[in-house]
Amino acid sequence: MRRSVCIFARDVEETLPECIGALNAAGLSAHDQVHILINGCSDDSLTVAKSLAAVDPRINVHELPVGDKANAWNEYVYRFAPEDARTHIFLDGDIKPSDQSIDALDEALVAAPESYAAAALPVTGRSRRAWARRLLVNSYLSGNLYALSETGMEAFKKRNIRLPFGAKGEDGLITYLLLTDLKGGADDSFRSRIIIAEEACFEFDSLNPNLRDLRIYARRLRRYSERHFQKHVLYRLLKTRGVSAMPKVIYELYTPATLRDLRPRLHPINFWVDMATLRRLRRGANAAGATG
Repeated sequence: MRRSVCIFARDVEETLPECIGALNAAGLSAHDQVHILINGCSDDSLTVAKSLAAVDPRINVHELPVGDKANAWNEYVYRFAPEDARTHIFLDGDIKPSDQSIDALDEALVAAPESYAAAALPVTGRSRRAWARRLLVNSYLSGNLYALSETGMEAFKKRNIRLPFGAKGEDGLITYLLLTDLKGGADDSFRSRIIIAEEACFEFDSLNPNLRDLRIYARRLRRYSERHFQKHVLYRLLKTRGVSAMPKVIYELYTPATLRDLRPRLHPINFWVDMATLRRLRRGANAAGATG
């Protein structure tokens, strides 16, 4: 087998058919596999995924009992990932991989055997140029579309690295781990572990000014806000104590002591969302302390 594709599917009944439909043009061969991980859906994503699998034997559908992307990543790596796959492609079910993107990610990793991961770039969205520039300059993975090599997967497994349950933004955490050569700590200079596959791109539908998309935007703001605080707490721990300090559950880190010194970023749009998130995390930490 050449490649295995892992699709994270949460409330993507409208976009999943287009995502799957783009895989052949992206380079998926008859010998490759597709694993759709249904995690925490409130729509008919499972039904859509099963209907797609019924007409394509390459597609495997896995319904996970808990709706959490970090947990879904762990499940794929340790349960569903084929051991004979050379490259593992990770993508969200609400994006469309551009033509030859799978081939480009695979070829980039083959050409750079010291790299554990290959990053794709966005080609849609109002901020696509600035976004792509940040990915290029910082050797950063976008969770929308990236790949791990067989060697990279083996390295994660050898160290038994699992993402914390409830973590927001697995791409940032995986990027940090790779840049520290899967050791954690303050030395994040291992840029050779991530290669940018500039020919690998992804597309997505921009949000529109309607009620449905406004709700999606509000959920994203809350997610970005908690990710902001998580980064401060989790990365501080990993940089001082190394990867062995990785918690099993992200909320174990949210204690009154760790949250006391956090301050929300003064962003004109997200400031009040950050304030609300910080209050919620502090209430949860205090409640856990009172019952612990």
